[in-house]
Amino acid sequence: MQRINNPRFLLFFVLLIIILAAIAFAVKEPEAEAPDVAEEMAPHPVFPLGPLEVTDTVVNTWAMMLMVGVGAFVAGRRLKLRPGMVQNALEWLVESLENLICQTVGYKDSSLFLPLVGTLAIFVGCANLLGLLPYLKSPTPDINTPLALALIVLVSVPYFGIRMRGLKAYLKHYVEPIFLVLPIELASEIARTFSLTFRLFGNMMAEEIFIAILFLMAPIVVPVPIQLFSILTGLLQAYLFALLTCVYIGGAIHAHT
Repeated sequence: MQRINNPRFLLFFVLLIIILAAIAFAVKEPEAEAPDVAEEMAPHPVFPLGPLEVTDTVVNTWAMMLMVGVGAFVAGRRLKLRPGMVQNALEWLVESLENLICQTVGYKDSSLFLPLVGTLAIFVGCANLLGLLPYLKSPTPDINTPLALALIVLVSVPYFGIRMRGLKAYLKHYVEPIFLVLPIELASEIARTFSLTFRLFGNMMAEEIFIAILFLMAPIVVPVPIQLFSILTGLLQAYLFALLTCVYIGGAIHAHT
């Protein structure tokens, strides 16, 4: 895979973020008053599905997955030996994720972990940026979404640990050096799940509150910088979620080895 060392690409990436922020501000309907953070973050039922209520969080998530799926299908059909700017950016993303996995997990072959880590990074990044589009809302400020993602990591960590080390060797690390550490190890597994959940949820909630405060202070001056701040924060949270996933998987693979 081609490594991107061209500074013009980095300049293009920065300009693209700024342009996206300006477009997101332009297509947003003007608001007559400051946004109600509590009202925007709370999930609202859209339609019933048997005994369940499908909320706007689920609908927005479906819309996001549809857009990502269509985009991936279109991009996959246009791959070339001499990549253009879009393909170059996608290759850079894949290479960055592979380097992150190799350096954090400590395993040379990243192909085993790339589907999980890449999917989580792309999902969280797209979910955080979804609110910039008109009539759509980011699903991550709804605590159910970060919790679902954290539960996926909770199940994936022992899966990779058992697959790489074997069932006996993996379970053994819960009672090393003595059996009394078993409750502590189990508690740490649960604590990591809550940590992933509330880190993502808390940061997205803090972003919503920060934006509401800025809107009250300077509603005319700050809209475009607010959109830029939202993009940078969303991408940063996606990176941190992928990084912590790699750290937890690496801990499961190399525990007490």
